[in-house]
Amino acid sequence: MIRLRRLMRIPAILLGAALFLAGCTQIPSAGDVQAVDPQSVVSDDDVDFLPPGPSTGASPSDILQGFIAAGAAAQNNYRVARSFLTADFADQWNPNQSALIRQGESRIIDQGSAGVIYEAQIIASVDDSGRYEAAASPTTQELEFSLEQKDGQWRIASAPDGIILTDTAFVEAFESYQLYYYSSDYRELVPDLRWFASRGDVLTKVIRGLLDEPSYWLGGGVTASAFPPGTQLVLSPVPVVDGQAQVDVNEAVVDANATQRERMLLQLTTTLSQISGVSDVVITYNQTPIRIVTTDENQPVLTSGRDPRSLVVRGLDFGYLQAGRIDSIEGLEQAIVSLRPEKVFFNQSLQQAAVLGEEGVWRVTESGASDEPWDVREGLIRPFIDSCGFTWSMTQTPGEDALRVFPRVVVDPETNLTVLPVDLPIESGVVTMEIARDNTRLLLLVQTDQGVRVLLAGIQRGPDCEPLGLGEFVELSPLANTAVDAAFVDDTTVAVVTRDGPAGEVVLQDVNGRVTLAGRPGAPHTLVAGVGGVSGLRLLSEQGTIFQPRGNGWQSTGERANVLVTQR
Repeated sequence: MIRLRRLMRIPAILLGAALFLAGCTQIPSAGDVQAVDPQSVVSDDDVDFLPPGPSTGASPSDILQGFIAAGAAAQNNYRVARSFLTADFADQWNPNQSALIRQGESRIIDQGSAGVIYEAQIIASVDDSGRYEAAASPTTQELEFSLEQKDGQWRIASAPDGIILTDTAFVEAFESYQLYYYSSDYRELVPDLRWFASRGDVLTKVIRGLLDEPSYWLGGGVTASAFPPGTQLVLSPVPVVDGQAQVDVNEAVVDANATQRERMLLQLTTTLSQISGVSDVVITYNQTPIRIVTTDENQPVLTSGRDPRSLVVRGLDFGYLQAGRIDSIEGLEQAIVSLRPEKVFFNQSLQQAAVLGEEGVWRVTESGASDEPWDVREGLIRPFIDSCGFTWSMTQTPGEDALRVFPRVVVDPETNLTVLPVDLPIESGVVTMEIARDNTRLLLLVQTDQGVRVLLAGIQRGPDCEPLGLGEFVELSPLANTAVDAAFVDDTTVAVVTRDGPAGEVVLQDVNGRVTLAGRPGAPHTLVAGVGGVSGLRLLSEQGTIFQPRGNGWQSTGERANVLVTQR
């Protein structure tokens, strides 16, 4: 059975907000720590605004409120926040243990004997490696503090590890980073979205996060790391010299072979390319560079290679829209059009299409359509062909036999297939599915009696890239109305279109469930992603008009189509 984890329900007031998320991280204390020249470390601390420290004669309540507010300032290892603590406790408090994200008003309850309780509604938390997890619903938490008077001034003598932030403070203080792991067959790089305090030592935190395990739904054989188990960062903070990050690790990497070392470097280089001031990476042991020979052979890339033009079926034509004309794809056009397609998925690199027509799902190659439909069940949704050439077909009704995967070569579609169970509540109806660029994450858009559910799951694959199963589903923010379509916008963002009668609504969700409203097109029917993020989205209306994002809305491109094709 596939278990579901639900992320938080985003409050309505945040639905149109540009950003909402939460995050933090921890610098683990395990392993040797050595001092380095602070000038060699990437830092913008000297230009950041700092909240005020404790004022003379401040009350216990003022001290606690100031301490909580200072949790948004990570500069110099939370120097301002530590100034609210006693000298003894300042060295013990670990702000990087976790981050709690609150909403609404907090409350300070006096317990007497210099003890207080800080009460807040917690809507999300982030663990010590930057992994975000939201609550299914807001939860009241009580945090205990004690204070002491030192030289007539109140200071905090005990407090829980970690920090507490409002969602607004988080938006100001934290940034997202994609930590890259490999797919289980090392064919692709798979992003794992993490959140770190932007004013702290981001470089060190990102590296420590990468050396840790991926988020739970990308574990269980879905992804892999090139770094051997037990690999730890030794030199902290990580020095950056002339743009080169010098990542000193322990002896766990010494016995890694040449292929593994090359993979480690690519995994680290791709991840650290997001860090300002880092243009190169070297892995060292005992501060001596480890010899790594890069071949650039069969290395995964982050680009899809997808054609930026819209791909359509219009009348008897199948091809790319080009200045009002259709640039036909020879060898496929006649076969696809003859099937009277309702939905089409095109894999450009393989020059193959999966077509949902009147009789079922067909695969079309340059040699023509398959001899017979591969899937003839009732209630089929749009199929797709993954990067390894496997064709995926699914019914609207979930269950043990819902999802069928056909290999590259099919002799008998009744026996040449793999069945992947999709265990969802009985009232659920699957509207659409899509796979991410990395071939490792599956998106399902599901309609229920309570509204729209957006689900992600990792794909477990064998050594020949064959799909073996699905990992645990993670649920993003639930939505209202009726589900229409969904698509991956980029590595970490999903676009979902719903409708209430003729009125549509497009929403962007990142893989942590953050919601952004992206306009309200009329009578939406099909949504496809393109190149360039949100600007590459295209939407087909029920009347056959193609729309594109413009500002806060959707504008007609002046083009029409019978079918707007999803492509890879």
